[in-house]
Amino acid sequence: MIRRALLTLAGLVALEAGAAVVVLRLPYPELRLKDGTVLNEVTIQSFNTTAGTASLRAKNELMSVQTSLLPDDVQARLKDLTPALSKEAQEAERARDEANRKRGEELADRQQKQAEEEAKANRDANRALHMKAAEQQLMREDRTLDEVNRVAEEQARRYFKYEDAPYSNIGAVTGVDLYLEDPEPVPGWTGRYRVRGTAYRQYLNNQASGFGRGTREFEMLIQTYDQKKPKVVDVTVK
Repeated sequence: MIRRALLTLAGLVALEAGAAVVVLRLPYPELRLKDGTVLNEVTIQSFNTTAGTASLRAKNELMSVQTSLLPDDVQARLKDLTPALSKEAQEAERARDEANRKRGEELADRQQKQAEEEAKANRDANRALHMKAAEQQLMREDRTLDEVNRVAEEQARRYFKYEDAPYSNIGAVTGVDLYLEDPEPVPGWTGRYRVRGTAYRQYLNNQASGFGRGTREFEMLIQTYDQKKPKVVDVTVK
């Protein structure tokens, strides 16, 4: 009699957005949800059989919860209060569920694809940024090595033409050819390079009144600076 009275009073079935909604009024002094939430002075006003949600009023505050969070006895009571659907209504509800499932899968696929595309774009951008930074670093290093080579050649040519062995029988140097090895970084010295090479000279021989030829192996230490020309800090002739 109580169940029939409840259905007669408030057990109305409506269609909201294609879902079967059972309107009723079930008061509870206290309702403990399965997630641990405790509600006091609660009234279950309706539940949606398709969406699986229930509309509650707790202390004049409206809220919606999943029916799966309700206690088992409350879920059983709601199931008993659910009117039996006709075959056509059941098929329509199954069709709605299937359509909702497909839409959910399509949305998940789109979101997954979008996330993958965004991740790929970020990876490509980071890779391009790193490649650009690496290229710029290589360009700076190449420019530095070119500057070191240029300074080493200028200083070696000047040194072996005017400064080397001033008290020997070498008179005027008429020609200097140079062979320079690639600059090598000096361990423990930031921006310092070692350049090894050989100088080939032709000169006037003061004692023999003729020309002389000779070679000298040498090593230079060159310090580089930011926004400043490299400087030769040492020349060692072997």
